[in-house]
Amino acid sequence: MTNNICKQSTRPLKTLFTEALLLYGIYTFISNIFFLIGYYLLPEGIMRNIPQATVFNSVFTNNSFWQEYLLTLLFNLIIMGGVIIFLNLDRIKNIPTSYIFPVSLGIMSGLISGTNSFLASDLSKYSVREGMALGLSIGNIEMIGYILIIVATTGFAINNYTSWWNFSRKNKEKIKNYREIRLSRNEILLLLFGISFILIAAFRETLMSFGNL
Repeated sequence: MTNNICKQSTRPLKTLFTEALLLYGIYTFISNIFFLIGYYLLPEGIMRNIPQATVFNSVFTNNSFWQEYLLTLLFNLIIMGGVIIFLNLDRIKNIPTSYIFPVSLGIMSGLISGTNSFLASDLSKYSVREGMALGLSIGNIEMIGYILIIVATTGFAINNYTSWWNFSRKNKEKIKNYREIRLSRNEILLLLFGISFILIAAFRETLMSFGNL
């Protein structure tokens, strides 16, 4: 098991990008399915009423441009990035648990866009082309950033569970210790790309919330 992880830390860029494309394809498929569910089956704006949306709305209200940009980065890069790295510390049957991240975001992004439940803007204000352009240049760029961070840090795994349902000690295999966590040059490059995408997406998201897009 340890040897497999060591080999994985030196994966070529082609392998890393193939994994990233696979995750992006899964995210896109799930997001499109739930967009249709939200559009045809749910009331418009329904996702604005969930507790998480209320909290975000209160935090992101009455801020200056740069305050909101930094708050967006705090959530999108620090908190969400931290969740990704935390998930990558464990695997289930050699599958990184961080793979659940694009699945869950695909569901949420599809429902939010399908029901027009964005907090920062109202899709009804935009034409189809404008809405697609905003979605591709904000949400998609942000998701690509997350996926690149996921793929770059899958080698952080320290535990592998042999069961999908039972997470007891007897089903846990130790892969390595925290001190053995390393990033290869290719993984560092991918991580930097991921961070850059999130920085760009957060900037454009802040511009949109101030009506500058």
